[in-house]
Amino acid sequence: MADFFSNQRKDLPIALETKDVKDKTYIVTGATGGLGYEVAKRLVQLEAAKVVIGVRNEEKGEFTKTTIEKEAGRKDVIEVWPLDLASYDSVKAFGKRLETIDRIDALVLNAGVSHAEWQVKEGSEAHMTVNFISNLLLTFEALPILQASASKHDIKPRIVVVGSMGGFFAFESIRKFPKTGILDDLNDKAKWKPLFDNRYPVSKLFEHFAVRELASQKPVSETGVIVNVVDPGLCKTELNHELGLFTRFKAWCAKLIMGRSAEMGSRTLIHGIAAGEESHGKYLTSCEIREDHIPEWATNEAGQVLQKQVWTELLEKLEKIQPGVVTTVIHD
Repeated sequence: MADFFSNQRKDLPIALETKDVKDKTYIVTGATGGLGYEVAKRLVQLEAAKVVIGVRNEEKGEFTKTTIEKEAGRKDVIEVWPLDLASYDSVKAFGKRLETIDRIDALVLNAGVSHAEWQVKEGSEAHMTVNFISNLLLTFEALPILQASASKHDIKPRIVVVGSMGGFFAFESIRKFPKTGILDDLNDKAKWKPLFDNRYPVSKLFEHFAVRELASQKPVSETGVIVNVVDPGLCKTELNHELGLFTRFKAWCAKLIMGRSAEMGSRTLIHGIAAGEESHGKYLTSCEIREDHIPEWATNEAGQVLQKQVWTELLEKLEKIQPGVVTTVIHD
């Protein structure tokens, strides 16, 4: 938090140039607005060969395609693919379709939700389904495909997971976790609805844990793929549009005072695409690797125990959703 206010006011660099992007292929989820839209637009402007946008609303996706390509002065660059992270079948279909692309240079996992009310999707509370489980399901589906791209084209593809510093505000919740069965326990509405305001941070903390654990088990030397987690900071986007009026008002005030524009925030995701092997498994914010921003409770012995427990339960969940998806990546 000591650096937060000064960082929010920084004029962030654009870490990619045309020579870095030209003729390459990118996948960006959640690209019909906000950060994802700005990332997709920047990649088209920098002469990417193809930018696939994963969208929940295909009509809105086609409008996004038309708008970006018109602004960039380039046609037939964007492909619109349906992707609803609230549906495991949709995620699996999207992952299967990735196999049709010969080369993928980066997958930017930007899609997520912030709900005002308790919802259940695919048998789990919706934040956990969308922000955590589905994004990691897509990561596991994509990793072997990106690994094949790395080998075939002698490149180092990136998986950029859009996280949040908010994940580090989940401490009060983790004190209430059981030692095992955490994901099941988080579906206990009677227990957790009174702490529902902390559910988005919990989902982002788990996303952070999973990226770190995946990176530790699958080094770049083995896969050729760099995986990192990016905090875009406080940005003027519509992420909180479902929240209650008072909460949205507070968020609006905070964004008015110190929020980054969506374009400025998107530069942190562009940095995630550009970052090298030193970023593997690391926490990136304000276009820097900032491991010192991670609180001690998340990295100490107790934090590591929790991280590994969440990881174990995630793998069990993913294997039930799509048999073989875990064993393909994590070999015994």
